[in-house]
Amino acid sequence: MNSNPRSQASKGLTWGTLVGLLAVAVIGAVVWLLIRTLDLRGWPALWGFGALGIVVAVLILHGIYEARRIRRVVAEALRDRPPMTDEEFGRRFFEPAIAPVASRLRCLLAENLESDLAGMIPADDFEDWLQLSSGPDSAADTFFEDLAIEFQLTRDYPWPERFGSFESLVRFVADHAPAAQQHDQSESD
Repeated sequence: MNSNPRSQASKGLTWGTLVGLLAVAVIGAVVWLLIRTLDLRGWPALWGFGALGIVVAVLILHGIYEARRIRRVVAEALRDRPPMTDEEFGRRFFEPAIAPVASRLRCLLAENLESDLAGMIPADDFEDWLQLSSGPDSAADTFFEDLAIEFQLTRDYPWPERFGSFESLVRFVADHAPAAQQHDQSESD
């Protein structure tokens, strides 16, 4: 599996853009119907609905800008490095027992950042990239939520304030995650 979610990212942006444009079109149609049927020709109604349309458009543009900015920063950090698939990454940098965990974590990170992580190495500070995303559904929030669900991690574990490197995250998950330990046992059987 490659860490190239470009098609997923473009699908997400396409759907987001279509939903946003549909919302603007529906708002415009409602404004037009209200103005015609209720004879609301006054400026307050037009300004109010116009402002709502502008807010929707700004939110869509912000989402597109943020996704492009994250991809640009990640690409800059990984430039001039040899590309590897997720499986190659796990086998090259980690012992066989935790290589599948490393591969899956890199794949999850690529999906949440919507970026190509083919040049990533274990020493990379992935948290800097996650912090580029903002809002309640930021890349950091969704990544750690996906990680906790997939590897059955709970808040009971001693989560560090900051991991510092991707390798630290892999080691933490391999040491604390029941799902990772079950995977290790099934590989040794």
